[in-house]
Amino acid sequence: MTETNDFDFAEYVRRVESLAAPEKLTVGIELSAAQKVVRDTAVSEVAAKGYSIIEGFLADTLDRICRDLEPIFRMTGKRDTHGKGRHSGIQAVHVHNLFGKTRAADELAIDPTLLMIIEGVLGPQFQMSVATAMCPEPGVDPQHLHQDDGHYPLPRPHMPLIANTLIALDDFTRENGATMVVPESHKWTRPVELNAEVVYAEMPAGSLLVFDGALWHGGGGNTTRDRRRRSINLNFNLSWLRQQENQYIGIQRDVWLSLPERLQRLLGFQKVNFLYGSVDYTDPLEYFKKSSG
Repeated sequence: MTETNDFDFAEYVRRVESLAAPEKLTVGIELSAAQKVVRDTAVSEVAAKGYSIIEGFLADTLDRICRDLEPIFRMTGKRDTHGKGRHSGIQAVHVHNLFGKTRAADELAIDPTLLMIIEGVLGPQFQMSVATAMCPEPGVDPQHLHQDDGHYPLPRPHMPLIANTLIALDDFTRENGATMVVPESHKWTRPVELNAEVVYAEMPAGSLLVFDGALWHGGGGNTTRDRRRRSINLNFNLSWLRQQENQYIGIQRDVWLSLPERLQRLLGFQKVNFLYGSVDYTDPLEYFKKSSG
């Protein structure tokens, strides 16, 4: 602990006077013409109907990611809720805190096209809220329809608070539990109606589903006998809101220090505007690295 007589007042003043707005998370990213079309189409569709499906998002990396994440998917399972919680029946047990458990999703989380889509939906100030491995097994029942931004008690309508994504590692079909969505429901202000008519987000393995956190949606039931439905759920929120999962204590210090800087900032070590998120008027990532010695 620093004693008060060691306090460097001049340095403190320098920090105050040097305060500046942070760079965007996407600074330095340059998309190709084809990638820009993908981004623009996805952002437009999310604004219009609440969701977008991008096929072929994982091209050459699908097999590797599936292989590297298999130890994580062995941790998933199912449970009988016995009427407890907001969903009922046999429900999938997901694995949270992915970045505290595996490095398999690091590059996926900072994929340039993915980040530019999220920026297009939420604006330049966003962060990772929670990262989850999902694997509804045969026999899992559908979820109730819900909204991911319901955790924030703000009146509707409001600006997008959450941009959620599912990266399909298996084909998503109605039979194996493809996500159910209610098109355009992100614009509605009434409470979620559990019997609303849904569309199943069917898509081939390697696809990306991105949707507004206000969209009515739910995981489908898996009625197959032998087909899993593996996916990675990367959930992003505005960086001036609290994250769903506390990344700071969920990831070990030595792991934090080994991550790419863009991922460190995406997971929370970033400022919002000139001051929020800083420590002693210092950039939080700079402060963390210095304190780690």
